[in-house]
Amino acid sequence: MKGPAFRPPVVLTILILATCTMLFLAGCMGTAPHVSGEVGSGDAWKTMELRDVQTGEAFSVTSLSGTPVILYTFTISCPICTLQQKEISAIKRELGDSIAVIGLDIDPREDEKALMNHIMRNGFSGYYVISPPGMTQSLMDRFGPLVVTPASAPVMVICPSGNARLLDTGIKTSSQISASLKAVC
Repeated sequence: MKGPAFRPPVVLTILILATCTMLFLAGCMGTAPHVSGEVGSGDAWKTMELRDVQTGEAFSVTSLSGTPVILYTFTISCPICTLQQKEISAIKRELGDSIAVIGLDIDPREDEKALMNHIMRNGFSGYYVISPPGMTQSLMDRFGPLVVTPASAPVMVICPSGNARLLDTGIKTSSQISASLKAVC
């Protein structure tokens, strides 16, 4: 006669699953610097010089005035970010030059080569930038800590008038972002 089969305790199983989940999401979290300044203040991020990793072109958000801009932060290692990027690239392909799209890699451990590989592997459209010093902090000063929480899929819409808005958290479909552009701008 055999003894009862070994079954790990429920608490141990839950603990192991929670640990695995946290490790999976680690690529989407943990890169946010300390928040300082009042949320809603400061627009230095609009005039900071950015450099597209694909073309080397220097530009700023304000240099794209006259065109609605979709600006989003991400990390290469975040699967939620990649899903959001696919939706944003679909909008860019659909609307072409009538909008500008800027993807801002906020992970200080990632470099241009890794970012270029990420863009090419996924066929993404738009400008892609490694966040320059001060840019990430300036975005946090204006929009708060959600802007540096890649797992929340942060997307900002900047109107030709200069008004800017952080959209709701979570992955937004291309049609939801298009509707937000129309509603906000």
